[in-house]
Amino acid sequence: MKYTQIPTTAFQNIQMNAGILVDTFTPATGVIGNILGATSGGCNFTDTVTYKDYGEDIDNCPKNTKELKKLESHEAKLTGDFVTVSAANAKRLVGAADVDQLDSTHIVPRNDVLDSDFEEMWLIGDYSDVNTGANAGFVAIHLMNALNTGGFQIQTTDKEKGKFAFEFTGHYSIQAQDTVPYEIYIKQGGSEPVPAVLLNTHAVTVAVDDTVTLTATTTPAGETVTWSSSATGKAEVAAGVVTGKAAGSAIITASITVDGVTYTDTCTVVVETAS
Repeated sequence: MKYTQIPTTAFQNIQMNAGILVDTFTPATGVIGNILGATSGGCNFTDTVTYKDYGEDIDNCPKNTKELKKLESHEAKLTGDFVTVSAANAKRLVGAADVDQLDSTHIVPRNDVLDSDFEEMWLIGDYSDVNTGANAGFVAIHLMNALNTGGFQIQTTDKEKGKFAFEFTGHYSIQAQDTVPYEIYIKQGGSEPVPAVLLNTHAVTVAVDDTVTLTATTTPAGETVTWSSSATGKAEVAAGVVTGKAAGSAIITASITVDGVTYTDTCTVVVETAS
């Protein structure tokens, strides 16, 4: 029976249950934000990767030569069905829409997409044999610049719950073109939190002479955060407050030092000329 065994750590490395969709999540602490809605049938996350084989039309060059294989893009999608809906979630499902300022029950679709239509989103599921308490295990997928690209859908059934299908797609940002629009966190339950610093955003725009405030969450909590700018002539930072100095871009870094080891997180700041 040499080849019919399972790893002894199998039950420490299993993802269980349907998981939840939330608007914010801090992996370092396991603290979740608002649950976006109840789902049915679980959620499905896919990353469709597009590759280009630059050797396929070269004579005598084998296909799939690794040195000529280039990755062009990731298309990250999170799909499923909500069985609860609110005005805020209906706006999210329409994608490009506004809530009527005079009537908060009225959602008005738009023909154009605004930057404010994109949002951060997390799918979090139970993981490992310890999945309760402060150090519960989790598998978390962070979908960046998410927009529902499937349109507003509702399926009603006699004597059953209505279902609102969603297809949230992650998007690249021109401000951070090398950042793939999703990331994954996997933490085994029971393990001690890893020291970390996490910024509330990783890309932001500010006008010259205007300010924008970045916030940093640290693990352990209460650690002293040191701030720096890669280009002080473009953007300065003090205690998380970024001031635009001249058109261009800068990388703002927040760092903490725990037991002699430095941990960092960064935000790309694009400074625009004031209109």
